[in-house]
Order: sequence, then C-alpha cells, then structure tokens
Amino acid sequence: MWRYAKPLAPTLIAAASLGGCAVYDIHSGGTGPYPASNEVPIAANFETTRQHKLQAVEHWRRAAVDSAGALARSVRAGPVVHLRRSCETTGCAPQSCDTVFNRVFFNEFLTALVGLGHRVSLVPVPGAASIEIDVQSVGFAPNRPQYRYAGVPTEIGPGVWALRDIASLVDAQGNAAPRTEGTVHNWWRAEFAGGRTPRNELVVTVSALSPERAYVARDTRIYYTADHDTSLYSCGEAASSRVWTIPVVGDCTAPRCAQPERRQP
Repeated sequence: MWRYAKPLAPTLIAAASLGGCAVYDIHSGGTGPYPASNEVPIAANFETTRQHKLQAVEHWRRAAVDSAGALARSVRAGPVVHLRRSCETTGCAPQSCDTVFNRVFFNEFLTALVGLGHRVSLVPVPGAASIEIDVQSVGFAPNRPQYRYAGVPTEIGPGVWALRDIASLVDAQGNAAPRTEGTVHNWWRAEFAGGRTPRNELVVTVSALSPERAYVARDTRIYYTADHDTSLYSCGEAASSRVWTIPVVGDCTAPRCAQPERRQP
C-alpha cells in the first residue's frame, strides 16, 4: 500500500535553522558522509601532484638526463651496453616513423649515459646488457577536467565566506625565496605552466635488460606536451593540422543554380 511521503527539504532546512547553521550528513550508517553500501565504488580524486610540461628542446634534454640518471643508479658503469632506439623497441621503422622528439631524446639520452661513465654501443654486442627506450604518446578528450585556482576559503563572518589568495616569500624552513624577473603577481604563480590543461601527454620508459633478456632496471616518467606541438611527438600527420572538408548542401533548384548560357562570338 502506498503512503504519502512528506517532502524532506523543508524538514532539513528547519533542522538546520534550529541547530544554529549546523550541517548534518545523510547516510545509512557508519561514520563516513556516504552510504555504508553502494552498487559501485565511489569515484574519488587522487591527491594533487605536479607534472612537468614539455615546451622546449631544453626540456627534452632535461627529461633525457633525468631518465639516464635514474637508470644509471642500477646499472654498473664499465661494461659495454647496447642502446636501442625507441622505434627499434616498438617495432616501427626509424626511417618512416621516428618522431622529432624520439630522435632528440635518443641523442640526449646517449650523451647523458656517456657522461655518467657508461660505454655505449649502437650495435648488438655479445654478452652485453641492452638499454631500451619506449615513448608512448597519449591523447585525451578535448574537454578533459581543468585545474582552476580560486584562492583559499576564509570565513569573514558567521556563515559568510570569501576566497583569499595569499603568497609567502619565506619557505617552510624560513629561507627567503629568491626573486626572479617580472612582476610580483607573475612571480607568485610562475611555477605553474600557463594555459589550459594539455590534452596530450607523453610516457617515457627506459629499461635495462641483462644478456638473458631479464629486466634489471626500469624508469618511467610522464609529461604534459603542448597541444600545438602535436606533430613533434606523433608519427605522420598531426591531428591538430588536419584539414576537414565539409560539404554544404543548399537549395539548388532551377533556375537558381542553372549555368548561364555561353554566347557565341
């Protein structure tokens, strides 16, 4: 038998008013502000992290140096190692599918390894360990979530909140932050890359394998890439540079679209 249920909203509003602006969580048990049972897991965000954005060749060099340094900590310098290109690792042909980033990263990675004291060969050496580079470009939807900084919430009165942006010139250890060029406002936020959250990301993995093809060291790093630089990281035509032809069909009934008669000379 159906019974009439009174609206819940007025009751909640009244309860909040009587409770002096107290806010009560609605749940079916437990201590969390969510039901004790649910059909699916609740989608939750990861803790905030930072991810570098590649915007210059110098950034590529630094990425290669970081990867080489991470790998060198697990690979003993001295014996010859065989360095394989990214396209050799993934099976594509370097002549037709090697990207601009792959070529520059390979050269900078090789330079970094030699600088760390490793003897590197570009051809297979019997009994030598090998180092492989794998580069994977990942493209997300154009409307992916965007980071928006609005300031820090602060209460200026009972039930009245405002957003406040603060910056400190002293770090947690009490050291004065070094000033850079530019205005103070730009300096406060210079650590963040400008523009929207990039649509494209790059996954760079370097691996060291023993002569028995067993992994002995591995390092993976993820970077944002500028959306207008897609062609530097992709094989073939970049998605951002494609030209789409859209036919337009309109009213073409005679005599509107009839070809004019050509007069005889």
